[in-house]
Amino acid sequence: MKGPITRTYKISETFNAPKDFVFNWCTDYREDDYKMTGSSARRQFLERTKDRVIWIVKYKDGKRSAEGVRAVWLKPPNSWHFDTCGDQREVGDYNLRELKSGKTRLDMVFRVTYDDPSQVETRAEWTKVAKRNWSTFAKFLEKDYKKSSGARDRE
Repeated sequence: MKGPITRTYKISETFNAPKDFVFNWCTDYREDDYKMTGSSARRQFLERTKDRVIWIVKYKDGKRSAEGVRAVWLKPPNSWHFDTCGDQREVGDYNLRELKSGKTRLDMVFRVTYDDPSQVETRAEWTKVAKRNWSTFAKFLEKDYKKSSGARDRE
C-alpha cells in the first residue's frame, strides 16, 4: 500500500455583511450549529477562550459511531485555523477580506489526508458538498445580520 494521499481543496463564499460580523458569526461555534445543514453530528465543547475553541464531535459514519476532536485557533479580526484529530485528518485555513461593496469574502483552503485511495474525493465532489454547506451558512448569517442593529445602522 502507498502512503497517505493529501488533497488540497479551495472554496470561497461572499456574504452581504461586514467583516467583523462575519468573523464573529463564523467563529461563534455552538452546539446547535448542525441544525443549519441537517447534520446529525453533535458537539461537546471542551474549551472556549478568546484564542481557541475545542470540541468533541460525535456522528454516525455509515452504521458505526465515530467521534473526533476539533480545534480552532482564532486570529481576529480576519482569520482562523481549523484542525481535526482522531477520526480524520483535515486542516483548514479561513481568511476574510472586506470588499468595496460592503460585502465580505471568505476564502478557505482545506488539506485533507486520506489513508485509503478509494476514499479520495475529487475536487468536484468535495467542492459540491462544501459549497452547498457554505451557501446554507451564508443564508443564516445574512438573516442574522439583517436582524442585528448593525444592519439597521447601515441603512
